Amino acid sequence: MDYTFRIGDENQTVHVERDKESFVVKIGEQTYRVTVDASQPGEVAFSVGNRHRRAYVAADGSQRWIAFDATTMLVSKVEAVERRSVRQRSGTDSLTATMPGQVVKIMASEGEMIKRGQPLIVLEAMKMELRLTAPHDGKVTRVLVRQGDIVERGQRLLEVTAE
Repeated sequence: MDYTFRIGDENQTVHVERDKESFVVKIGEQTYRVTVDASQPGEVAFSVGNRHRRAYVAADGSQRWIAFDATTMLVSKVEAVERRSVRQRSGTDSLTATMPGQVVKIMASEGEMIKRGQPLIVLEAMKMELRLTAPHDGKVTRVLVRQGDIVERGQRLLEVTAE
């Protein structure tokens, strides 16, 4: 079965097939064999090959925040109509808190040139460190928080202008 998800600013098509006790997952040109070791609400332990992983999941409607390996991703299922009308984003984007937490570290300053995927802010939420990264290459135009600030989900943390 094929699913299309928005991860950051990009849509990814994921093909999933059940194969006895595991799943064959294809994302782009990559193929993974995934086995679910254990699951409970908000947490999934799984294996990809010989590598064991644990992911924590928080949901809000059709959006999911998935945290593992000190990284948090916002994943949304893309509806068919939206897939046909995907547009490129330009101008200024805000980096927002993916969940309530405390700003532990700010790794970029106003005026700094940044690269897509570069870590910008570290939040602590639910006893996890969440590393928020640059959505695209650009320049940090405004830092809206300070280290130690308590932030709410969706709160703007900094602004990035595409370059």
